[in-house]
Parts: sequence; structure tokens; C-alpha cells
Amino acid sequence: MPSIPFWPPGFHVYTDLIHLLYAPTVAFSIGSSFWLLILAAIGAAAAAWWTYRKTIPDLPGSRRGSLGLLRFLSILIISLLLFEPVLERSRSTSIEPLIGLLIDQSESMALADSLAGDEQPGTADVLATIKRATAGMDTWVAGFGSHINVLAETDTITFTRDRTDLATALSEAASALSDRPLAGIVLASDGLYNTGANPLHIAERFPVPIHTIALGDPTDQIDVRIEGVVTNELTYSGLDVPVLVRIRNEGVATGPLEVNLFSGETLLTTLAGTLPPSGSETSLEARFEAGEAGRKTIRVVISRYPGEVTYRNNETRLDFRVLDQKKSVLLIAASPSPDVSAISRLLSLDETVSMTVRAQRRDGSWHEGDFPPDIRDFDLILAVGFPGISSTPADIRSVAEAVDAGTPLLYVHQRTSSLSRLQESFGTLLPMGPRDARPSSIQGTIQQTPAAASHAVFDIPNRRDVSRWRRLPPISLPERPWEVRPGATVLATSEVRGIALPDPVIAVFRQGRVKTAAIAAYGLWRWTLVPEDLEQEALGFEQLLGNMVQWLFAADDDRLIRVEPEQSSFSEGDAVRLNGQVYDEALRPLSDAAVSIQLTSPEGQLFPYEMQARGNGRYVLDTGVLPAGTYQYEAVAQRDEQVLGTDSGVFSIGQRSLEFRRTRADADLLGQIASRSGGVMVQADDPQGLEAAIRNSTAYIPRTEIQLEEFRLWQRLPSLFLVLTLLSLEWFFRKRWGLV
Repeated sequence: MPSIPFWPPGFHVYTDLIHLLYAPTVAFSIGSSFWLLILAAIGAAAAAWWTYRKTIPDLPGSRRGSLGLLRFLSILIISLLLFEPVLERSRSTSIEPLIGLLIDQSESMALADSLAGDEQPGTADVLATIKRATAGMDTWVAGFGSHINVLAETDTITFTRDRTDLATALSEAASALSDRPLAGIVLASDGLYNTGANPLHIAERFPVPIHTIALGDPTDQIDVRIEGVVTNELTYSGLDVPVLVRIRNEGVATGPLEVNLFSGETLLTTLAGTLPPSGSETSLEARFEAGEAGRKTIRVVISRYPGEVTYRNNETRLDFRVLDQKKSVLLIAASPSPDVSAISRLLSLDETVSMTVRAQRRDGSWHEGDFPPDIRDFDLILAVGFPGISSTPADIRSVAEAVDAGTPLLYVHQRTSSLSRLQESFGTLLPMGPRDARPSSIQGTIQQTPAAASHAVFDIPNRRDVSRWRRLPPISLPERPWEVRPGATVLATSEVRGIALPDPVIAVFRQGRVKTAAIAAYGLWRWTLVPEDLEQEALGFEQLLGNMVQWLFAADDDRLIRVEPEQSSFSEGDAVRLNGQVYDEALRPLSDAAVSIQLTSPEGQLFPYEMQARGNGRYVLDTGVLPAGTYQYEAVAQRDEQVLGTDSGVFSIGQRSLEFRRTRADADLLGQIASRSGGVMVQADDPQGLEAAIRNSTAYIPRTEIQLEEFRLWQRLPSLFLVLTLLSLEWFFRKRWGLV
């Protein structure tokens, strides 16, 4: 589109936006060739001259010239509007870049403020420094702990966050300001991050400089603190729970040290030790009995010493879960055999196993008592050769129904097994089964499969020593290979006369509620009666059998309603959040259930809540902030006034101590953050230095914003009014001067 200058002088034609950076510009353009417009103007002038070269009556030249001028202007403007003229105007405005202010709101900042002396600025001085240094600048203010929160101004900042995550704060600030002209970040902190990644990795690739202000005393404070606590998250009832406590000493003379473990207000155990020299740490291990099954919370408290900067880090909480390890095992055998005696003896060595043994007579009755009326009361069924020839259909059906309902089953093959009955009643439940009913066998041993290397069943010492099985006496293997069921995992295959065969010997299977394992071999008693030099190999088989029982016993989570806290231990001041899931009998998620929660406080008060549905069977409850202590909850899910299921649990709310693990400000880290990002570290009481660092930064470049305005003259009413005015004036004077 051609363009021409639009007077008055000083405006010029532009065809590139670069010209707009120097001065405001107005341009005029038309939708066709400029030369056609000149020809149209010449034509308009010729038409006006031809119209008024002679008039009747004859008018003086001045009047004919005035009428000709009006006619010329009318035709010229109409012609111009037909060329679609456009008037464009640009304005450029200089905009100051944005400065992001990130203020550490963690509790350690309040501690640093309390330690500030007369010559050391506190948090109020730091905030005043930032405010004076950024006066007149466009700023974005945010506080942070584990995440950022945007603030209206620095005057609203409080130091109550229980975690410090410098890396996340910087990343979230860069993301929030990615679409704005950011010139730099001012980071005010004590440098003590205790959550998240190392902030130096973020600083190295940060898009703008980070100017840091260090707050707090970089010298060591007098403090004895718990540096860390390690224990098992899962343990079993009746066992001792080890707790390793790391304690660091800063500035206290060596002397007696005491570690106390409490459950509520009950003292579990006390451990005495010696406080290490100043600047070092020591580790003490305490033990206590796990107690009954359930979720437990204990407090670890160490000695307090005079002059410590804070006692908040002399105590911490631990949460763990105690599982019931008592296993009720029913061993049923098709007949007495050495394998039955060997397996029963090995399992009886485990104090967590309660054995009930039933061996069948030839007439179908049982040794050592009647067949249990309801075998679903047992945690595990161990079928050695069962079903046999003498097994009754009722007993076989009872076992099959229990396994199908979810009772784990370990099947150990025997020479007296009835393969036809086994295939008929347990063919869909076991991981493998015989292809025909011929009971012939061959002597050999087993060979671990690659799947065994990562499976819990083969988690035994020196599990890579696969030759151990060759050193043991041979056992009896099926001569005809068994068929593996789809979805089963084969852990061991057969080896005969040193030749490895793909025939399965040990396999496991888990699908839905069914959890079974099978050993397609007999004569296992030979692996328990060995010479002294083979005791380690025999011990491997004993551990393998125990692992298989434990794997079967470990229940899968098939609850229809599952409610768990977002974390087992909350910090005081955190909002408590419970997450739930609800399923039907086919384990399909239900989103239209009513899930009620009854919360029991440490004082025994009951608080009812209702969880909110979030779709796809998920539910959530946010109770808000609760006082410190241990809470129990009971969850009930209902649908159409029918109870679908229940769940329960425990969570604790403890006094926050994470922010008090370290009390010495880390000015070196803040200096490295500034250096690696291209920023400057300034003193907390130097507003001029901070302002100079910001303005002298290469990223602090005022941005020129250009605004373009476009006027399409042929679409504007003033253009029409101008043409009508000119034609009306011409008609008015023609009438007045007597022209027709």
C-alpha cells in the first residue's frame, strides 16, 4: 500500500517499524497507485474548469473561481475516498522493567531476626532497605516457604512457613513472570533451605540476574539439635523397632546426653550417651517394642542445655506402621509323608506362624482332629499333596471356595496327589497344573529363572549362587512338564543330569483376590537332612520356604474404601487433607457414594466431616488447621443407604522443627546464587547499593512500547459530512448568483 507524508512538516513516511522507535509518526496511504490519485486530481480540476469556464448569466472571475474550487474539492475528495485512504499514527512510550521481590517467610527468618544484634539489621531493616531501593520501580512481591504466594506489599509479610524451598520459589517466580518484562529478582533470605533441589542449579540458568540479601548471623550459635532420625516405616508386632538418632553439638561442652522415646506421654525407653565435642555429631540407637498392629507415632526428645538458641530442634516425631505378623497356617496333606513332617518342622521354627496340621487317612478321615469347619479363618492354606485319592468332594470344594474367596494357597506336589482332581478343582487357581494324570517322576534339581532375581521369594543370601541347588540331594520332578497358567510367574525350572529344561517347578500367581504358589516337586525333605558342609544350602531352602509363606501372607489392598492422610505426619499450622477412594465389588471406582469421616481428637472429642467427590471414585477432605496431637479417623462409605465399606487410620500433627535444624545463616550460598545468575549480593542495610545493582544490571533496559492507531477515512462520517458540505455550499452559491 503506497504512502505519502502528511503535513505539517516533521512527519514523514514510514514503511518499517524501526522508524517508529525514533519519533511519533503519522502516515497517509491509499489502496491503489499514487499516480492514479494524481490523475484523478487532474481530472477533477479539468472538470471544475470546464464546468465554470462560462456561465449564464456571466459571473465575475472570482465567483466562477470559487464555484470551481468547491466543485474541484468535492470531486477530489470523492475520488480520494474511492481509493480507500488510511491515516496511521504511532506513539512510543518508555516503560520501566519489572523487579521481582522474593521474601523468605520461613520460621528460621524469625529466629534470625531474634538473633540480630545492635549492629546487625533485622527483618524490618531488610524490608525497609528493599522498599527504599525499589521506590519508583515497578515491583512484584511474593513470599515463599515451600511455594510462593503473591503479596500486595512487603508490609504484609509474616514469618510462619515451616519449610524453605529456594529452588521451587525461584522456578515459580520465573514461571509467573515469564510474560512480563522482568529485569531481575531480589531474594531476601537466610539461605537455609531444607526442602527441594539445590538452588544453585536453578540460578545457573535463571533468565535474569538474582540480587541477594543475606539475613541472619553467619556465625555458629549455641545449639544441640537432632540432625536426623532413621527408622523403618513398616514393622511387625512383637518385634523391636530400632531408631537411629543423629545429634549435633554447636558450642556446648561435652557431657551426659539422654535420648527419650515417648508414645504420647508414656516413656518407651531411655538411652544414655555422651554429647560429642562442639562442631561434631554422634549417633545413638534406641530400641522399643512395636506393640500391637496399627499406625504409631513416637516423640524423640534429647537433653536440653543452658544457653541454646532454641529448643525447638531438641524434639521430633516419627510415624510408622505396625503390621500383624501372626500367621495362622492350615497344613492339609493327602497322607502323612516325610515332606509333611519337614515342612511342618521348618514352619514351626517361625514364632510368627501358628500351625494347624491335618493329614488324611485312607478312609478320608483326618489325623490329629477333624477337618476345620470354616477354613477361611486361616491366613494361609498349605496343601501338601492335597487333593489325594482319599479326599472327599466336600473337603476339596471347601478348600477351592476358600482360595477363590481370597485365602492364599501354597500347593506342594506329592506322589500321592490326585492329578485329575487337582486339575479339575484347582486348575484355574494354581499358577501351573499337570497336562495329564500320569504321576511318573524323574530325579533332578531346580534352576532359578531370571524372574527369580528380583522376586521376594528368592530373596535369600547369595541368591546369585545358582549352583547351590546342584549341591543339594536330588528331588523328584514330574516326568511330564506342567502347563503354566497365563499371568503366572515361573521362578524355577528343572535341571536333570546337568541339563537345564524349561519345565516349571516353582511358580507364583496373583490375580484379583486369588494368590497362590506351587512347587511341582516332592522329596523336599532331602534338602532338610544334609551333612554339615551343606547346611548353608539347606538354610537357603528354609529361607525360600519362609519367603514364599510371607509373600502369600502379605495381603494385597483390595479394600472397597480406602482413606489415607496426604502425609502421615503434619506440621503444626498445616491444613490436614485426607484422600479417599471408593470401589464396588468388582473394584470399579464409584463416584456417587457418601463418605463420612469421624475424627477423634487427642482429648477424645468427636468431629464429623463429609468428604467431597472429585470424580472417578476419588474423594477429598480438607479439615483446615488442627491443634498438635495424634488423631484417629473412621471412614464409612454409603450408597443408596447401604454401607459399602469402612476404613480407619491415624495421623499426627507435631510441632514444627524442620526450620530449626540449622541456626547459622548461609551467606555463602546466597553469594553463589547471585554470582551464578549474574546478580550481586548486597548488604541488608544498603539501599543505595541494591538500587545501583538493579539499575546497573545489563537486564535493566527500559522497554519501548509502540501504539499504532489507524483511521480508515472512507469509513468515517466526517468524510461524508465534508463532501455534503462542499456540495451544499456550491448549490447555495449557484442559487444565490442566479445559476441554474
